[in-house]
Amino acid sequence: MQPVRGAARHRVTLPPEIALLGRRGVPVALLHGLAGRAGGSPVRLARLAVERGLVSAEAYYCALAESLDLPFLPEGAFHADFSARFPLPPGVAGPVFCGRNALGERVVVLAPLPETVPAIRALLRRAPDLARRLRIATPAAIAGAARAADPALRLAVEKPALSARRRLTPQQVAVGTALLAALAAGHFLSLKMMGVALSVAVTVLGMLPGAVRALAGVSRPRARSPARLLSGVELPAYTVLVPLYRETRVARSLVTHLAAFDYPQGRLEILFLLEEDDAETAAALAPELLPHMRILTVRGAGPRTKPRALTHGLEQARGEIVAVYDGEDRPEPDQLRLAASLFAELPVGVAALQAHLAIDHRSARFFPRQFLLEYSGLFDCLLPWMAARGWPFPLGGTSNHFRRAALVAVGGWDPYNVTEDADLAIRLCRAGHRLEMLASTTFEEAPLTWRAWHGQRTRWLKGWLQTLLVTLRDPFALAGEMRRTRLAVLLVYLLGMVVTLAAHPVFVAILLLYGSGLADLQFYADALTGVTFTLAGVSVVLCYASMTLLAIGGSAARNRLPALHDLLLIPVYWLAQSLAFYAAVIDLVRQPHNWSKTEHGLARRPRRAPGSR
Repeated sequence: MQPVRGAARHRVTLPPEIALLGRRGVPVALLHGLAGRAGGSPVRLARLAVERGLVSAEAYYCALAESLDLPFLPEGAFHADFSARFPLPPGVAGPVFCGRNALGERVVVLAPLPETVPAIRALLRRAPDLARRLRIATPAAIAGAARAADPALRLAVEKPALSARRRLTPQQVAVGTALLAALAAGHFLSLKMMGVALSVAVTVLGMLPGAVRALAGVSRPRARSPARLLSGVELPAYTVLVPLYRETRVARSLVTHLAAFDYPQGRLEILFLLEEDDAETAAALAPELLPHMRILTVRGAGPRTKPRALTHGLEQARGEIVAVYDGEDRPEPDQLRLAASLFAELPVGVAALQAHLAIDHRSARFFPRQFLLEYSGLFDCLLPWMAARGWPFPLGGTSNHFRRAALVAVGGWDPYNVTEDADLAIRLCRAGHRLEMLASTTFEEAPLTWRAWHGQRTRWLKGWLQTLLVTLRDPFALAGEMRRTRLAVLLVYLLGMVVTLAAHPVFVAILLLYGSGLADLQFYADALTGVTFTLAGVSVVLCYASMTLLAIGGSAARNRLPALHDLLLIPVYWLAQSLAFYAAVIDLVRQPHNWSKTEHGLARRPRRAPGSR
């Protein structure tokens, strides 16, 4: 240890790694100055030396390795091995990745934070044999090894601000805590005025999306079709990714419908992405596969989610265009050719095409019937209406077609976001890309039971909450990346869905109590509160009316009319969605990255898909 007397009267003992740097040519005067600014903390001194560019990260970690008598591994000198885990005692932090050295010995590679170095020194003094298994590297070297070993970690490592791996950033926690404290203390508004302001904000955020739904429902928008279909020699290479888990019921039907694509097999590859413990689905698929189809086994770290599987598939994809389908999908045979032809005509800024999704089976049950209306309104009216205006809109979870270059540029899918389609759509729009609707249909299966519907909807809404938190991490960066109109649409769509579902049962309860006279609300019956109740009533009515118009418009696009009792039950469906929203909030806290699997192959579906639009 080398003592240094700083300018602030602190007697600082230089850590061994910093002392080594001083002997290697780092100006001692600068070390003295930093020692004074570090306030007597050797740990802070080490951090300042790197953060202020006095030494490079590689120089610091190389000196640290020498001071610990451990080998230093430069970038590219090791590979991450996620099949092994090396437990470290409390107090030793930093990234930990397992690998093997040139002799085949299993080792642990660390890029320890300066504050953890004393704990590591103490650990090595207690267990000197451990030194044979420890290596030191820079954070950049470990990040590179992680990306090479597991593409599912790419977004979280390269663009952590855009990944849902972390629920809340320290800045979000600090701002949220400060706002709540100020409101609770009454610094901004009185309790009554705060309630009125909140009611008005919720009402406005409910009315704006309602107005958009109503306009979309009556306008009969149309999706894009190519002016000319490309011939076989003009078609680009295409990769279809199909993530599956426990899908033995639909394996044969799936292969049959994907084999019917009107696309040259020499330019098409279809990759079935299976988890390593899903031998049943692999056995069901294997006898059905054609030469342009193959199975990829997904291994590695991260949560077991659909987007994690997709990141592995993207790493292996060879096509210029990448499409995603689910296990129960029945796409129209010409969908790939239509998408490739439309991409050829559209500007390169159009990064993704979303095909229509439709339910191809009927049911007497409540949730499948409401799900059918919802899908018709969303994919046959609302999304085409938004796309026609160049607005950002959420992609569906399947039948997405991407330009591979744009997909890779934004980091691909986020394995930690359980509604990966909406998250990816927003990141594409933030990067300046546009989304379009494709005039082709993929037929799907609706969840049949309350349990299946509730689990799926809870996962979707949990992902929306994740997406909202990620999007609002840096509002200034968000505002700088998007034009004002697109930014306003995005925020209203995101906030409107979350706020409406959260407040909807409350509004309904207040209106029922107030309108029926069961509750005495005269204490609040001043003009401002009366306006708030009026706006709440308008919001609820507009919500139901707009969903009714959207359901009628979407059904008409499929040459059918919805049953009257289905329209009358839309309010019950909305209340069920609010219940799923509350469950999503709880799930976000308890298990943010857990994927609730939806079972397929349970409905009685027609052998042939219905006619297209």
